[in-house]
Amino acid sequence: MKKQSNPESVTFPAKSPSHFSYECWFDDACILDMDYFVKTLSGIKAKGVRADLIGSIITHYASKWLPDLSAGDMAEKGLTQFEESPESVTASWMKKRFFVETLVGVLPPEKDSIPCNFLLHLLRTANMVGVEATYRQELEKRISWQLDQASLKELVIPSCSHTCGTLLDIELVIRLVKRFVSLDSGAAFTYE
Repeated sequence: MKKQSNPESVTFPAKSPSHFSYECWFDDACILDMDYFVKTLSGIKAKGVRADLIGSIITHYASKWLPDLSAGDMAEKGLTQFEESPESVTASWMKKRFFVETLVGVLPPEKDSIPCNFLLHLLRTANMVGVEATYRQELEKRISWQLDQASLKELVIPSCSHTCGTLLDIELVIRLVKRFVSLDSGAAFTYE
């Protein structure tokens, strides 16, 4: 009879793992379903892993499932895994919405744990799939903490509102800049 290992206990080698082994581990975590990924991430957080490493895991996982969230020009990206399935467009958008909302829910609370460009790409996707306002506000708050790291190209987010008279979401950029300035001046800010 074979001895079965407990999936909750993981042992790591004593010596410092190389960048290659980290990348392999990240790739292994990316095959997990979202529910299992969240459970795995909770276990990793409970072990006291640094917030920036948690952020790297989340960023890597998201770039595998939604390639348009990874760095680079989004216009050059191919179809995502959701769009390749034979499901309806509505089902695909609902999955993306669930995916984005779940990712926002597991982001580490520490400043600079997630790169600003990734947060901006996540906000762009969030606006496209119509996530709830609380998730957008959380992303906007996190982006405003590190807006000085953003490029103009990353800030150019299309407007997904039918009531807006512009192609770009200028109101979003204004909100981000106001929050950033209020944080910089040391004043407390409120959500608009």
